[in-house]
Amino acid sequence: MMGLLIMGCESVNPLIKEAESQFKSQNYTAALQAADQAIAENPGDGLGFYYRGVSLASLGEIEGNPADRKDFYANAREAFSTASAIFDTLAKKPEQAANIHTILTSAWAAEHNAAVELLMVDSIAAQYPNADARAIDHLMNAVTLSPDSAVSYSVMASAYYRIEDIPGAITAYETVMDLIQPAEVDDYEFMISLYLADQRFDDARAKSLEALDLYPDATSFVQYLADSYLQTGETDKAIELVRQLIESDPENAQYRLVLGTQVYQTVTDLTEEYSALISQRYDVSQTIRSLRGSEKADAEARVDELTTEADALEARINELTAIAIEEIQTASELTPDDPNTLNILGIIYQNQSALIFDKRNNTADYDLADQYDAEARSILETAREFYERAVELNPDNQDYWRSLFQVYTTLGMTEKAEEAMQKAGM
Repeated sequence: MMGLLIMGCESVNPLIKEAESQFKSQNYTAALQAADQAIAENPGDGLGFYYRGVSLASLGEIEGNPADRKDFYANAREAFSTASAIFDTLAKKPEQAANIHTILTSAWAAEHNAAVELLMVDSIAAQYPNADARAIDHLMNAVTLSPDSAVSYSVMASAYYRIEDIPGAITAYETVMDLIQPAEVDDYEFMISLYLADQRFDDARAKSLEALDLYPDATSFVQYLADSYLQTGETDKAIELVRQLIESDPENAQYRLVLGTQVYQTVTDLTEEYSALISQRYDVSQTIRSLRGSEKADAEARVDELTTEADALEARINELTAIAIEEIQTASELTPDDPNTLNILGIIYQNQSALIFDKRNNTADYDLADQYDAEARSILETAREFYERAVELNPDNQDYWRSLFQVYTTLGMTEKAEEAMQKAGM
């Protein structure tokens, strides 16, 4: 294309004619040298900068390694910019002035499309050992040629994300957010999720609030905002935040579901910590009978210490679980035909019973173990009820049936477990 654009162009300056001639012959280095000489002799002639630009762009195009093209393209764009500025001062612009945009756009498209093919077409990606990194090199060239290309920066962010370079993805997508005004809901969601993944919680909160101002009905941003507080251990702030929204719209089931699920995520993390504590306590208590003197006293003190920690953690777990159940239960009442909400309640009760089964397995007191077992089974019955209501509303969901299979198996309901196993596709 660049060659065709040069055809037919005439110029009085012999160095410009030399640059044009060498370019037509695809002697791009010689064309560049002639253009640079023309610029040195007459820096006010925009054609010198024009031919410098097309020569550099062509040298970049034929460079085999996309990582080595960026400087060619950057210098080409700079030369074209200078040429355009000079052309704009002329009463009559040379015909070459109209070619600049087309040349840059053509080179941008080639680099951008090459990146997309590497990311999307497996057969092409298989030809290179580091296809994703090569795609990023192509995209760097694309945004060098067209710095306002939001689509190239967007693809670049996805490419960085694929190679788990979250800071790189953030930098690229921040540029996208600057280029597209106003950004769409999906753009905000991706940007916030990147901040959260990189533990930039203040940025996630600020961007969530910005998004809520633009899209007040998009509850996903409330969830992101709450999650940013939960990630930093500020559970009470997260609860307070969503509760304020609930007070403003008490019939909004989504707000309640957000609060319940976000709070329960914290419960899940605390439960892992709790299980590790009681397992450690059990191991230490088992060694006490074989110890004497100060070693025994130290072990007993350690058991007491672990018990105190576990009791405090269990109290917090029970407190947050109650909040989660209350909010999700209300959400279910507001949307009785939503099987997902019922399934979430089933998960919460099933996990709650698993916690008590864990306590049963980590006690040497047989009577206490029996109490724990009965309590866990009673809670599991509640989980079963919610799962069964969920599959009534969505009988084709294999995940629901898989959960029921686990519950039925634990409760010894053999025939029901076999039925659930078949419907789960297991």
